[in-house]
Amino acid sequence: MNPTLDQWPLDHLISSIGQRRFDQVLSHSMHRLTGADHCILVSYPAYTQHPYTLFTTGAIQTGLAQECRRLYDEVLYQRDPNLPRLQAGKPVNAPQIQALQVEELSDPEYRHQLMDRCGIREKLAFMGQSNGQPFCLNLYKLHDSSSRTLDASQLEAGGTLLASVLERHITFAGQQQVRFDLPWVLARLQGACGELLTARELAVGARIVLGYNSEAIALDLGIKMNTVLTHRKNLYEKVGIGTQNQLFALVVEGRLPF
Repeated sequence: MNPTLDQWPLDHLISSIGQRRFDQVLSHSMHRLTGADHCILVSYPAYTQHPYTLFTTGAIQTGLAQECRRLYDEVLYQRDPNLPRLQAGKPVNAPQIQALQVEELSDPEYRHQLMDRCGIREKLAFMGQSNGQPFCLNLYKLHDSSSRTLDASQLEAGGTLLASVLERHITFAGQQQVRFDLPWVLARLQGACGELLTARELAVGARIVLGYNSEAIALDLGIKMNTVLTHRKNLYEKVGIGTQNQLFALVVEGRLPF
């Protein structure tokens, strides 16, 4: 039997808002409450073209989960069947819950890349808004776990409470992002992959995250633009990424994407 909302470890969940452990605490709570094996929290801010996945955590192998995260954030979000609902632009008074069996998906590429490869058989999408911007907590059940199905009843009963917790965490994460400065970004890069990079590659990477173009980086560091491009290429190859968005995600998470 699943625990009721009164039995949630709310003190742990609330105290972890804005902390790196929030994903693990939430994942554990969702597993107890709904039977979910894996959870992903995605924000859809209006000021960016792409969504931003705050975390993906649970039973799916880490490397595959991160690969799917990048595929979704950069390309496959456009094929998400819930995207029209998330981008409707209307105020949401209460969170919405959408249950889905994987075989119901009509897009074979979307299903293969994000569901079948991960062994997902069932999904619950919990959709709300944070400061007027949509977010979605996706909960997944895998084929090789227990035979029980995902239970949405407690989400329906306590959706307002969960939405409030998620909204606060997303808001806190957003506040951290807009406070980025060069020392902080350098420290995050150093902690995540400093042993793989030269000092100059770290310096170039930090400025890429802060939005500098190649010419601005060259002027700031007193080097040639071709040298900037070489450092950027080496950095991306060493840490296994290919885009500025992936570098940004690495800094936010403070760890490599594998």
